Amino acid sequence: MARTREFDDEMLRHASRELFWSNGFANTSIGDISAATRVGNGSIYAAYGSKFDLFFAILESYCQTRIDIVSAAMSVGSTAAESIREFFDVIVADCSDQRDRRGCLMLNSVAEFGGRDARVIELCRTTTDTMERLVSERLADAHETSPQARAAEVLAAQIILVSQGLIQMSKLQVPREKLAAIADAYCDGLA
Repeated sequence: MARTREFDDEMLRHASRELFWSNGFANTSIGDISAATRVGNGSIYAAYGSKFDLFFAILESYCQTRIDIVSAAMSVGSTAAESIREFFDVIVADCSDQRDRRGCLMLNSVAEFGGRDARVIELCRTTTDTMERLVSERLADAHETSPQARAAEVLAAQIILVSQGLIQMSKLQVPREKLAAIADAYCDGLA
């Protein structure tokens, strides 16, 4: 019979995400997580198997939140331009309001893992592809011909790239006003 967890898994995952996000995978130990959560090392290993498996579960959940942000923004407004503006507004607010301007757990993980773990790279690639698809679908709503649909795919990839650039700039402590001005200039260029 499987033992029931004797700790708040949501609390464990939240605290672990904060540590992985702030310190990276390599600089976060199970001991650090145990100290932050008061959940014993053995209980963490029993629940997740390994530090990597805990990290990967958290990264999967985080990536889904990124997809959810794009999906929600693409449903705002009556035009694609309004949706894109909303998306950039949400990104600028999210990264500017972060404690210590940590950037994006997904992008940080791509940088940390590089080509060392195919699962991390595949998850991040799939997440980015999904975000691009959501933007592309919004852009292509009014255009059903093939050349315009292809242009929407390329523009969607560019929009996601600009959002990721804003996130990276926030890690450099670029002021929120400058991030917003960059997003505004990009949106104005789309018009």
